[in-house]
Amino acid sequence: MHTRLTCHDAGGSGLIRPDRPCRMTVVRPQGRLRRKGCLLLPIALITAVNGAFAAETESGPDPFHTDQALHRGTTGLSDPLGYDCATPARSLTFVAAVELALCANPQTRTAWAQAHEQAAALGRAESAWLPQLDATGSVERQYGRHADINGEIVSDTQTNTDAAINLTWTLYDFGNRAGRIESARRLLDAAAATASSVVQQTVGLVVQTYYGVVAGDASLVAAKSTVEIAAHSLEIAQALQTGGAGTLGDVLQAQTAHEQAILAQVQAEAVARSAHGSLSVTLGRAADQGFLLAPDPVPTEVPTLTARMADLMKEAERQRPDLAAARFQRDAAEADIGVARSAGRPSIQVGVIHHYTSTTGVPSENYDQIGVSVNWPLFTGFNVTYGVRQAQAALHVSEANLQQVQLTVTLDVWNGYYNLASANEQLTATADLLKTAQENEQVAIGRYKAGVGSIVDVLTAQTALANARQTRINAELGWSVSRAQLALALGRLSSAAPLATGAPLP
Repeated sequence: MHTRLTCHDAGGSGLIRPDRPCRMTVVRPQGRLRRKGCLLLPIALITAVNGAFAAETESGPDPFHTDQALHRGTTGLSDPLGYDCATPARSLTFVAAVELALCANPQTRTAWAQAHEQAAALGRAESAWLPQLDATGSVERQYGRHADINGEIVSDTQTNTDAAINLTWTLYDFGNRAGRIESARRLLDAAAATASSVVQQTVGLVVQTYYGVVAGDASLVAAKSTVEIAAHSLEIAQALQTGGAGTLGDVLQAQTAHEQAILAQVQAEAVARSAHGSLSVTLGRAADQGFLLAPDPVPTEVPTLTARMADLMKEAERQRPDLAAARFQRDAAEADIGVARSAGRPSIQVGVIHHYTSTTGVPSENYDQIGVSVNWPLFTGFNVTYGVRQAQAALHVSEANLQQVQLTVTLDVWNGYYNLASANEQLTATADLLKTAQENEQVAIGRYKAGVGSIVDVLTAQTALANARQTRINAELGWSVSRAQLALALGRLSSAAPLATGAPLP
């Protein structure tokens, strides 16, 4: 009788596939001598351990539920890992742009991947609560003349089989294991908060690039309109010169203004193309993948800011994810001090061993062993001392970083509030400015046609109108970006919802 070990390899590579364990079959040959050398135990050991290896090496199981712990820290956010980010087939609204960026933007995906990495680190730390099981096995066969167990020279083939299963379990380590788990848990909370912070920063970046495209396209339209107006003025100047009511100087000035308008149009086209490329990259797509936008119009009237600064500061203190991440990192640094101190304290472990040894011509050994061990580092060359000092210094660093983030939050809220207040006023002022510039341009052309005005008045009015249009475009862009910056400063910008037209902010 002998055994047959059947293993499934990966594409003929010779490597055992963890998802398809080896199978042992007992074969009973007829008319054959019984083979010496027991291979049954190591083969059975490989078969048993292979199933455990398959469970250990698969990425699916999460026995400590660390992914759930991560998602509890990112409530309301969508984890983009493992999902195909489809590009909208129709015109790209701002909401659709935000959703695409939160799924496909590399920085956002990196933050989520790092959070998953820290979740796995927490699982590794918590695995210290469970025992470790190791298996070893070896088979050796000797041929030719050699010394047997009694020291006699023999020529028989000799087979040595050795196998063991070793279980080790740490019973108590004076807080080292618990401290590492607590530190990993706080770092997971920090990673989750960091992912939330990156999400909000990504939304803010989408606002800048999306409305940057809107502004770039509007500037290009305005530049083309300026070229048309300048060309019309040039035609009027040429007609007046032909009729004897105008001069060559008027024609040359009008022609110069027309050429300058063409140059401004070329520059506006370059700015618009650059803005489109920046938006595509922000959305996780190649720069040459253009998008047709469908933005919401800027409201004609915007509400006046009435929130108290102190209330906004408190809200940011509660909601800012980067501030929460700094707090969790500080807590992890505190836990690391306990870990450093426990490195100089004893640890107690229990060990269980099952050992089997078989040698040809010698009675086999098959025994169990159990014991308790205590490891006490009495003197480490002051390694533990400096480890504690290092952990304490790291805590001071994290506390200083927390204070810096707190100050940055207050400055962000302060600047965001007054920048939005200024943007609201600029919207109102530029609306009146644009209306006045349009009327002034029409009056100047009418006076020039009637022979009571000069070409200088016309060109001055046209330049003022072009500047007013660009100022209005910049005001609308500034208003959209300022709203996003204040929402980001308050920790509200986890989606496009806080920036919906008409949404109360703050």
